[in-house]
Amino acid sequence: MIMERGPKSGELSPKQKESLEPSEDIKEFEEIRIEKTADNEQETAKIERVREKINESRDSKDSDLIEHMRLREIYPTAPVQLSENDKEIISDISSQTQERIARNYQPGFGVFPSAGPKENYYEQVWSRDFAHAVGNYFAQANPQAAKDSLETVFKNQREDGALPYRVERRYAITQAIPKIGPKLSKALFNLIQVKLKHKTEKALYEGESFNGAEDTVPAVTMAAGEFFLDSEKGKEFATEHFDQMKKAIDFFRKKTDPEDGLAIIKNGNPDWTETILRKGKLGFINVCWARSLRLMEFMARRLKRIEDADAYQKEYGKVKKSVLEKIYNKEEGYFRAKEGDDRIDTVASIFGALYFLNPEEAVRVEENLEKRVKHSSGLQNFSPPYSRKEIFWVARLGNHEGYHNEFVWPWVTCENIQVKIKIALQHPDEKVRNKYKQEAVDDLLQMSQLFKQAGGAYEIFRPDEPIPASTKTLGITTYTPPKNLLGSLAAYQGAYGQLKKLGWI
Repeated sequence: MIMERGPKSGELSPKQKESLEPSEDIKEFEEIRIEKTADNEQETAKIERVREKINESRDSKDSDLIEHMRLREIYPTAPVQLSENDKEIISDISSQTQERIARNYQPGFGVFPSAGPKENYYEQVWSRDFAHAVGNYFAQANPQAAKDSLETVFKNQREDGALPYRVERRYAITQAIPKIGPKLSKALFNLIQVKLKHKTEKALYEGESFNGAEDTVPAVTMAAGEFFLDSEKGKEFATEHFDQMKKAIDFFRKKTDPEDGLAIIKNGNPDWTETILRKGKLGFINVCWARSLRLMEFMARRLKRIEDADAYQKEYGKVKKSVLEKIYNKEEGYFRAKEGDDRIDTVASIFGALYFLNPEEAVRVEENLEKRVKHSSGLQNFSPPYSRKEIFWVARLGNHEGYHNEFVWPWVTCENIQVKIKIALQHPDEKVRNKYKQEAVDDLLQMSQLFKQAGGAYEIFRPDEPIPASTKTLGITTYTPPKNLLGSLAAYQGAYGQLKKLGWI
C-alpha cells in the first residue's frame, strides 16, 4: 500500500493521523486514574469505580480487546506484603533483566532469542520468539526494536503471502554444534551467503530446516496488533504494511476448515513445541489464529478499512465460537492440545483464559493448571506429557526428548501472571481477587528466586530443580540452553511492569 505523505518525507498526513486516533470509548477507558491513598475506604471505593468501568466496557465492541490486553493505564492499589529480602530479590532481577534484554537486539535487524554470540539462536530473528517479546516488552519499552523485527519478517514475505519463521545471519543448525558451532556457523554464513550469494541474511519458511512452523502468521499478526495498540510506531507500521498482513492472513486461511474456521495442521512439528509431532486442529495455533483475526479487525477499523474490518469481525466470531466449542473443555476448565484430545495444553489455556474467558472461567483454568502442571520450577507444557514415539526423531537422536515435553519454560509461568492479574482486577468476589493478587506477586518472586539461584533467565529448567536442563549423549553435552532467553526476559519484565504499575510490588 502506498502511503499518503505530508510535507515532509516519512510523515503521516493529517487525514492518516486522524484515522489512527482511538475511539471515544477507548479514550474514556484509558483516562481512568487512581491515585494512591492511605485511606482504605477511599481506596476501596476507587477500586470499585475502576471495576465498574471495566464492566461497562464489556458491552463495547472493543471490550474483549481492551480487557484482555496488557493494562493500558495505571491503577495503583495496596501493595502485597513482602519481606525486605524478597523486595530486594525482585528489584535486583528486574534490573538485571532490563540490562540483559538489550543485548538481544541488533538495530536494523531485530531481536534474537539469545543474547550471546556463542549461544544457539544468536543473530537469528525467530518470528514466534520476537512476536511473544513484542507483546510483553518491546512494543512499549523499545518500539524501534519491535519495528525492526517486523520489518525484517515482512521484507522477506513470499509472493504467496507466507512469512519466514526465521531470518538468520548465521546458520542455526551449524550454530548448535557443540563447541565449534558458533565460529563455524558465522564463517560458513559469510562465505556462502555474503561472499558467494551477496545476501546479508537468509529467510526460512515452514517445512524447511526440520521445522513445520505453521504458527508463524498468527504469531506475527498478534505482534503487529499489540505493537499497534502500544506505540505510534506501531500505528505507522500497520498503515504501511496492512496489505502485507492481509496477504499473510489469506495464506494462512488456506489451512482452515471452511465449516468451523479452525486451522488443520498437517506438518508434524508445527508450532513452538516443535520437537513434538502433532497434527490436526491444535489448541495453541487455533487460539492464536482467533486472536490474530480479532486484532486484524481492530486495526482495520482504526485504519478506516471498514469492509476489511467487517469481514474479519465475522470470521473472528466464527473461529472464536469453534475454539470455545471444540478446543475449550468447559466442564473441566482447560484448553485442549487439539480437538478430541483430553490433554491439557498449558500455553493454549493461558492465552485462551487471557483473551476469551471471563474471570470466573479463568479461575477454573488456573485451578486446573495448579493441580496438573505446576512444579517448583514453574508450569509444564502438557498434561499428560507426550509418549516417546511422538517425539521428533531429531530430538530423540540428541537425547532431547524432554525439551518441550517435560522441561519447564519460565516464560510460560511469567505469562500466566497476566491471567492472575486479570482475575485479581475483574473477579466479582473480593476474596478471589485478593487470592490471585497475592499469587501473581508470589509467582514473580518464584521466578526471581529461580533466576537468581541459576544465575540467569535460562531457556529451560528441570521441573523440580533450579537447574538449567542441558542434555548429554554418550557423556558429551549435546545441548546447552541459552542463559538469558528472550522469552524468559520479556515475559518476566512484562509481568514485573504490570505489577509495578498496579502498585502491588
